[in-house]
Amino acid sequence: MRNKVNLRNKYYFPDKLRMKLSKISHHSLTIVEAPSGFGKTTAVREYLKEYLPHGACEYWYTCLGESASMAWLGICELFSKINIKVAEALKNLKMPTMDTLFYLTLYLRDLHCVTETYLVVDNYQLVNCNIPRELISIFSMHGNPKLHMIFITQPLEAKQQISIHNNIHTINASSFLFDKDDIVCLFRKEDIRLTDEVLEKIFISTEGWVSAIRLQMKNFIETGSFDLNADIEQLVEIAIWNRLTPEEQDFLLLVSVLDSFKIHQAAIMLNQETLPENIIVLLKNNDFIKYLPDKCLYSMHSVLQNYLRNRFYNQTSMDYQNQIFRKAGVSCAAMSEYYPASEFFYKIQDFDAILSLPFSREYLDKQKGIKLSEFIITIVNECPEEILCKYPFNMIVFGYYSFWSGHTETYGRLCSLLRLAVQNGQDFGQEELRSIRGEYTLLTTLGDFNDGLKIRQGYETALKILGKPSIMCKYDTPWLFATTSVLNMLWRETGELENELNRVDIDAHLYHQLRQGHGMGHNSVMRAEVMLMRGQDYEAEIMCYKALYEARSYQQTDICICAELVLVRIAILRGDAQRYFTTIKNLQNYAKEDTNLYILHMVEYCMSIIGLELNIKYYVASWLYDILNYKNVLYAPVIPHAQVLYLNILLLENRYSELYGLSQLILDKSKDIHNNIKYMMPQVSCLKLLAIAKYNNGDFSAAQEYLKQALSIALPDKIYLPFANEAGKLNSLLEALKSSMSDRDGINTIIELGKRYERGIKTIKKAITSDRSPLTPREREVAQLARDRLSAKEIAGRLFISETTVRTILRSVYSKLDIHSKTELANKEF
Repeated sequence: MRNKVNLRNKYYFPDKLRMKLSKISHHSLTIVEAPSGFGKTTAVREYLKEYLPHGACEYWYTCLGESASMAWLGICELFSKINIKVAEALKNLKMPTMDTLFYLTLYLRDLHCVTETYLVVDNYQLVNCNIPRELISIFSMHGNPKLHMIFITQPLEAKQQISIHNNIHTINASSFLFDKDDIVCLFRKEDIRLTDEVLEKIFISTEGWVSAIRLQMKNFIETGSFDLNADIEQLVEIAIWNRLTPEEQDFLLLVSVLDSFKIHQAAIMLNQETLPENIIVLLKNNDFIKYLPDKCLYSMHSVLQNYLRNRFYNQTSMDYQNQIFRKAGVSCAAMSEYYPASEFFYKIQDFDAILSLPFSREYLDKQKGIKLSEFIITIVNECPEEILCKYPFNMIVFGYYSFWSGHTETYGRLCSLLRLAVQNGQDFGQEELRSIRGEYTLLTTLGDFNDGLKIRQGYETALKILGKPSIMCKYDTPWLFATTSVLNMLWRETGELENELNRVDIDAHLYHQLRQGHGMGHNSVMRAEVMLMRGQDYEAEIMCYKALYEARSYQQTDICICAELVLVRIAILRGDAQRYFTTIKNLQNYAKEDTNLYILHMVEYCMSIIGLELNIKYYVASWLYDILNYKNVLYAPVIPHAQVLYLNILLLENRYSELYGLSQLILDKSKDIHNNIKYMMPQVSCLKLLAIAKYNNGDFSAAQEYLKQALSIALPDKIYLPFANEAGKLNSLLEALKSSMSDRDGINTIIELGKRYERGIKTIKKAITSDRSPLTPREREVAQLARDRLSAKEIAGRLFISETTVRTILRSVYSKLDIHSKTELANKEF
């Protein structure tokens, strides 16, 4: 056998690519965008290795398809190499959305980079971000001349909402393609001379793609001839596979089923403590396997991995494949990667292995965004009942997750199977059986979560069985599905609200005994909401502060958010601008300071509610405009309430036909007595919005009827505010209905409360308008630097823009702020 050829240190880059790479150090950000196999990572790595200035620093983060939150943490860790304070602020921001991009620019302004530094994000296309180009655009505005960010990515979608700024350097696929002269130069590095005919054929067959060219070269070195008719699979076989020892071939087949792997994980696949020395050498010297030092992982190039997987699935026996899948599952479990492990075990239908994995509610919550709920449904439907019943605690965890995801059939099946497991409990010890029975009882009450009587009975029974708090609830798991309104979730019967309030107060102690303070303060929040709905803002404010004290004592951030939302609405009702801004800031700080993604979504939801009440569109979260995406952001029981916000958007945009169609679906869902879940507030809101839509369309009779239905639900419980905040649109209808409604006092209260609310909104909107900077983010950036006494030339250098652009921006700044000099700018707030 010939000596193995390593081309790793014999790279050649086309002149056009070298020229592009040389400009990286002149830009704040570079995006390297080309399909797989173009040598993007190699080009950047080798460029930095050769041309990195003396004393400069280089840090990499490689994304491997982690959840959005984990990918964001990885990117933030890069910044911790420069400034820990900024890195922590970015972590608290969570993966940015269109609504939080502005905060990112603010944090980046505090970034001071003393040493020349290069931060590289590789495999950026795998970052689960909804706004990948917009995020790159904002990062390019960091403004530090010593910092250079590089994003290496396969082609991103063309859709973008923010323009790419001129301080972004782009290297695209065309820069990587070899022409004939490049192919000649590459082969000459190996002392290979090509005839014109062979050169032409290589150029045509590879189309300038470097991976295919290098495989042809490797093949020639190994065999002494070219196979110009071979496809990429054949080239990999000739140039790589046939040159491996049987032991090396077996190893690569083993690990090819993994997307990436660590040394220890690969050793587990081989049933060994450590990898053999020859395998370590193979990993280090193979051109198509790269090491990711930031993750201590090895990752195969797609060209090699596709070949190996094709060989694995089509040229090995089913028994062999099953053995490998089992080993892969065991190795993933050893790395605490339980979901990938379960996928491998599922391939061999080993349900015992799947259900033996230590799943928890916390682990499943962190997998949000992965198709986990569908996988759980598959497991529950296909796993034999006798096996499922052997693992009751995992069934309980799956039951919670299924209900929260809206898969009520799977939830019901798991509850039925758990009942069988409890009845046939001979396989469990006495203490274990007691715990199973208690946790099962709590799980079954979940399906009746807004039926106070059934909940109390379930909790009393569970506490009697357990004699201690549940193990399924931790302080940072979402309370009541991360709702922003306790009232919305628990008000289920017209005329019964006062009784429900009293019941919630009485049951609060019972709930806290079982949940160790989880949800502390929810009863106070509910009372505060009811008081506000009745226009009793003073009483509501008192209950809010009580709720905040209780919730903070037990770190219940979600309850704090519910209370802060009530305080914001009180400020709007009063027209108290100072309190409004203070409370808005409090709300936004929760999203910055808490690491849980559901907290960010709660704050976005709250801001959207406020934005729709004030008709301020930029407050409304971008995901709220995509109703089909709600299930990826919110827990299922909250979705009907969010859909009401979507109806508000439809009304603002005069999309009445859509509003009529969707309203009926929400009304049906809110009355779903078949599943014992009833919501009054969505019914009130839907009927009210239908009344406004019909009125706008000139159908006064239908508008009256819809409003009458809404009032008949709300007035018995003195729920006035939902009508008062639409006073201008509803006044004529309300006046017309006075004679036909028994509760005239209630309608009069709505009208008076509406006048007060309208005054409050005008005051708050005026304050917001005066508080908002008239400048764009870029104008504020230039103005800040100008106020710091930097010259136009210095600002241009800092921001990588021309001096002409700086002067143009400053003229716009002076015009908007009505000033004429830097002296005036120094004393101006913007």
